[in-house]
Amino acid sequence: MQEIYRTLLELQELDQAVAGAEVRLSSFEPRLATLEGPVRALSGELSRAREQLAQVRQEGRRLEQGANDKRELLRRYEERLMRVRTSREEAAARAELDLVRRALDADEMEAVQKAEEAVRLELRIAELEKQLEDARAQVEPQRGSLEEERAAVETELAILRDRRHNQAIRLDKGAVRLYERVRAGRTRTALAALTADGACGHCFSLVPVQQQTEIRRGAVLHRCEACGVILYAAD
Repeated sequence: MQEIYRTLLELQELDQAVAGAEVRLSSFEPRLATLEGPVRALSGELSRAREQLAQVRQEGRRLEQGANDKRELLRRYEERLMRVRTSREEAAARAELDLVRRALDADEMEAVQKAEEAVRLELRIAELEKQLEDARAQVEPQRGSLEEERAAVETELAILRDRRHNQAIRLDKGAVRLYERVRAGRTRTALAALTADGACGHCFSLVPVQQQTEIRRGAVLHRCEACGVILYAAD
């Protein structure tokens, strides 16, 4: 076999190896995502529970402040009630007192409910924290193994790309350009052997007799007219 075909075939083998390594490398992200799915779900639920607890506590503080304000207002109304002089003024003061008491009772009741909700959330957060810790402990060994495997593939890919680069720069520039143009087309296969009966080894279309002769001589690079791959004569 002519040296140019041999080196192009070696380049094609390297490109196939690079493509395979790239496919394997791309598989790690979904694998890691699947592995860490339960951890991420628990982490998200824990984050939401903490945010909800912060909101409940803030609402509880607001209610407590509102209740304190109403207690102060109630005290002033009680003092004013003691100073009224007419029954009409007394009725008005008592009506205001009644409104404030009802509002105070509502705030106090809601504040109690918020306090109970905060306790439930605190218990839920403690439970989620434990579940998250257990999930991380379970996932960590598998994640570490996947990370090591990915690092090995990254190293392999870097070596293959370096070998591919060194192989390409040693080839005739025109041959490399033709090779790259073929690979950029419809097929990733750039070279195929001419069969014994004179057909393309890739698409099995018959090659004109004159081209068969030139391909077997190896004097010039010929492409299959049907699929576009570079044809070579097998030894």
